[in-house]
Amino acid sequence: MSQEHAPDEVDWVTAQAKCSAASMFERLRTRVREDVQRRNGLFDRNDGWKFEFHEEGDEFEVSRVVASGRTAPTVAALVGFARAGRRMHVQGEEIDVDFTAVVTVDVTGVCRFVVGEAMYSEWEIRRMALEQLFFEETDESE
Repeated sequence: MSQEHAPDEVDWVTAQAKCSAASMFERLRTRVREDVQRRNGLFDRNDGWKFEFHEEGDEFEVSRVVASGRTAPTVAALVGFARAGRRMHVQGEEIDVDFTAVVTVDVTGVCRFVVGEAMYSEWEIRRMALEQLFFEETDESE
């Protein structure tokens, strides 16, 4: 939003007080867990993928598990989320996801994520982190 569309007055002090990295990370964790449940509930996908959510402290991850014949299922790829102070690191293994987000208040007083110089809502961060893991075609022969 450009400065010319910003409201004349915003209670930025209260907005900033409510916009903590810890609270946004917990909200992100909850919503990512829900995304995993929704993706596992899609019945029109014939990819044989299952997704698992694991958490520990200020970190959590989503892994793509693939069953390969008679052997035990294996983790084909994963995306990890970690918080260090104001920064949230999102990094993939076996997929191309790697970014750091910080939280800030936008010009309207809404808490948002910033990656580089761009501002994103929470669902956009979840999509950036999980889209390849959930939906990208792979070169694996299963």
